[in-house]
Amino acid sequence: MPRERFNRTCLSPHDLAICERVFDQVCADEHLNPLDPDAEILAVMVVAIFRNAHTGERELLEAVRSRRQKVAGSGH
Repeated sequence: MPRERFNRTCLSPHDLAICERVFDQVCADEHLNPLDPDAEILAVMVVAIFRNAHTGERELLEAVRSRRQKVAGSGH
């Protein structure tokens, strides 16, 4: 795999730790079992938002919470 593509698709251990802490916090906030299928959707969302330049933990957490509220508010 070309190095540029690898760098864009993989998370460093530091980045992964940020995503994992945000995932764990949102699961706790929403009383969501981390093994539930909805948690898999949450995990994908966390990583997608992280990759979209929300690389600070606080910023990422706020962005994920905001997105989750919008989704819940739309009835999905």
